[in-house]
Amino acid sequence: MKKTIINHSKIIALFVSIIFMTSCEETLIGPAVLNTPQTNFQEMWKSYDQYYGLFAVKEVDWQATYDVYAPLINDQTTDEELKDIFHEMIDPLNDNHTFIITTENEPRIESGIFDTLKVQTDFSLDLIPSYVSDFTHYGAAIDYGTLEGNIGYIHLGDFIPSQKYFGDALDQILGALKDTDGMVIDIRDNAGGSDAAAQYVAGRFAAETKLYMTVRKKSGPGPNDFTQAIPWHVDPTGGTRFTKPVVVLTSRWTQSAGETFMLAMQELSNVTQLGDYTSGAFSDNIARELPNGWFCFMSIGDYRAADGKSYEGIGVKPDVYLINSKADILSGKDIELEKALEIL
Repeated sequence: MKKTIINHSKIIALFVSIIFMTSCEETLIGPAVLNTPQTNFQEMWKSYDQYYGLFAVKEVDWQATYDVYAPLINDQTTDEELKDIFHEMIDPLNDNHTFIITTENEPRIESGIFDTLKVQTDFSLDLIPSYVSDFTHYGAAIDYGTLEGNIGYIHLGDFIPSQKYFGDALDQILGALKDTDGMVIDIRDNAGGSDAAAQYVAGRFAAETKLYMTVRKKSGPGPNDFTQAIPWHVDPTGGTRFTKPVVVLTSRWTQSAGETFMLAMQELSNVTQLGDYTSGAFSDNIARELPNGWFCFMSIGDYRAADGKSYEGIGVKPDVYLINSKADILSGKDIELEKALEIL
């Protein structure tokens, strides 16, 4: 079983205090159940059966999964054996928002590309100041400046802060870069956050209103229990907007709200996407605690692009496919950024 080593101390602490809720994640704590291998298996399977929202999209028969693995569980099943079984069960979902945390500092059980991707090697923010003449930090995850050829540059590391935060940030940044002839928006390491914040930021680059996605979420335990699909539009927003040519840089590490941002941006006629496919993990997720203290995370939403298709497990396809090699980065070159300058 392949696993990713991460530090879970903050996550576990938040769960213990039952305070773990962002736009991407929330916790559902069920009634107390005996802690045995059989009950842990049953609770894990039932949690995904009732709350996971993408079985139809993934074409996975969860009842058939139960039928295969339930006979393998008995009183003698060890934790390591249970981890292996859980991994085999969720791996076919190919979903980066679906994983299981066992204990603090233990490898988490993955489903999706982060089962194999361990460290990002196709992007380094440390290289950007060598391309940007006035590289400036704004808060914890925003950077900006001017590239050669009078091209603006904005790096967005996440969409976690509030809409007001991004409004204030973009007022300052777009004010400083308003006279540039084009813009590079770099979300190659964007870890997600608030879809609403991402929607707002996209609106600062929009000249017209465009539908960019629909979202429905699980609303009950049945396989067809979903809310009505809600349309999301990108609208021109903010006092200062930038509607000149824009190139958005993406990678397989562009996740969640970073991807819904890209769905919005790709509907704008002034935008070109360059780089790799995004991660393919759009949906919000929730967590269920098992009797043994493990936490099962699962996607609860069915997010569709404007074309009506789901890109879960696939990602948003770039207009220009180009990936920095590890050797490029180690030699101090960002060929994706250089290509963006050629386009602009």
